[in-house]
Amino acid sequence: RPSAGPGGWLCLLIPVALGVRLTHSPSGCRDEDWMQRFLTVAAAGMALDTLCFYIYVFAQTGILVKCLVSLLPGVTTSLCFCFLANLSALSSVISGFLLTVTYQHLYIGIMRGFEKSFSYGEASVFAQGVYLFALSVLHRFWVLFRDGSCYTNDFDNLNLIMLNALFWLTNICLMLAVYPWLRKPIRFYLLMGLLVVTATCMPVTQPIPLVTLLQFLHRSRKRFAILGFYLMLVGLTCITVSWQLKSSSMANTRVRKIFHLLIVLVYVPGLIFECSLLYLATGVALAAFVVLEMLRLLHIPPLAGRLAEAFRSFKDDKDAGDLALTPFCLLIGCSMPIWMTPCPCSVGDTLALLSGILAVGVGDTAASIVGSKYGRNKWGGSTRSLEGTAAFVVSILVAVGLLNVSGLVAMTQAKWFATVFAALNSALVEAFTDQVDNLVLPLIFYIIVGLA
Repeated sequence: RPSAGPGGWLCLLIPVALGVRLTHSPSGCRDEDWMQRFLTVAAAGMALDTLCFYIYVFAQTGILVKCLVSLLPGVTTSLCFCFLANLSALSSVISGFLLTVTYQHLYIGIMRGFEKSFSYGEASVFAQGVYLFALSVLHRFWVLFRDGSCYTNDFDNLNLIMLNALFWLTNICLMLAVYPWLRKPIRFYLLMGLLVVTATCMPVTQPIPLVTLLQFLHRSRKRFAILGFYLMLVGLTCITVSWQLKSSSMANTRVRKIFHLLIVLVYVPGLIFECSLLYLATGVALAAFVVLEMLRLLHIPPLAGRLAEAFRSFKDDKDAGDLALTPFCLLIGCSMPIWMTPCPCSVGDTLALLSGILAVGVGDTAASIVGSKYGRNKWGGSTRSLEGTAAFVVSILVAVGLLNVSGLVAMTQAKWFATVFAALNSALVEAFTDQVDNLVLPLIFYIIVGLA
C-alpha cells in the first residue's frame, strides 16, 4: 500500500494472541486444547516464515545465509509441532515444511493479486487468518468424517454450519480466480445458488443445517427479537449508504464512523444475550461482504455499478487498491476476538470478547470524532491529536465502567489494570501507526486484556 510502511511487526500479532489465549484457556474448554496448540504453533511458524521472507528479499546477504533463512521456518515449525503439539517426527517434518511453503505461496499470491491494497504486515495477517481458517475446517471435517455428527450443543452445530459455508465460499473464490470463464453473470449466479444449497443442505449436522438453524431460532423468542433487531440495523446501513450516495461529496470521517456505531449495536447485545447467534451472524456478514465484493470487482450486474459508487464515496486513504479493505477490516477486527477464542460462548470472558468493539467501535470512533472537531495539539510526527487520543482512552474506560455497573461485565482489579493498560497502548498505536487500525487495534487490545 503506497501510503503505508512495511508494518512487518503485524505478523506477530495473531500468534501472540493465540498464545495468550492458550495459556489462559478455561477449564471448561479442554476438548479444544490440542487444536488450539496446533493452531498456535502454525501461526508462529507463519510469522517466522514472514520475517525470514523479509530478510531473504530485502537484506543484502550471501547465498549461504539465504539458504539458511529459507530452511529456518520449516525446521523450527517442525520441531515445535513435535514437542508442543505431540506429533510424530515424520508428521512434524511433513506438516512443518508443507505449512511454511504453502503459506509463503499464499502470502505472495495475496500481495500480487491485490496490488496496493495491503502493506506487508497487513497481508501477513490476512494470509495467516485464511490459513488458520483452512486448518480449522479440515480438522472439523476430519472429526465429522471419523465420528459422524457428534455435536449436541447449539454453538458447535452453528460453528460447523458457518465453517462449512465459508469453506465452500472460499473454494468458489479460488475457482473464479483460476477460471475466468466462470465470471460471466449467469455462471456466477449459478455458483451462488450452489453455495446456498451446499450451505443449507449439506449433511454436516443432524438434521441438515437449514432445519438445525430453524430449530435453533424457534427455541427462543429472544433470538427472533435479536434477529429482527439485526435486520433493522441492516436497513439503517442501507439507508445511510443511499443517503450518502445522493450527495456528490466524499463521506467524511464522522459519516464513516456511523458504521462503527452500528457495529457496536450489533455486537454488544449479541455477546451478552445471544452469543451463539452473534457468532453465526459474523460468518453470515463475512460471506455477504465477500459476495458483494466479488459482484463489484467482477462487474456482475445489476449491483456492480451501485457498489462501485458506494466504494468511491466511502473509501479513505487506506483503500488505495481495488479491494475495499476498510469495511472488511472493521468486520474482521471486531469479530477476531470471538473467532480466536475457543468456546467463546461458554468461557465467560466477555471483556476479551469485546476487545474489537471497545478498541474500534468505541475508542477509535471517539478519537476520530473528537480529534477531527476539537483536535488542536498534534502528536509529533503524526496527524493525530492529543485530544483524540485522550478521547480514545476515556471513552473505553467509561464504556467498561457502564458495563460493569450494569452487571453485564464482571471486572476485577486485574482486569481494570489490564483495561487501562490496553486502552493506553491502543491509543498510542492508533495515534502513530499507518497500518489499518481496524485490524491492528483489536488484536493489541485482545492480547493485553487476555493476560488478566
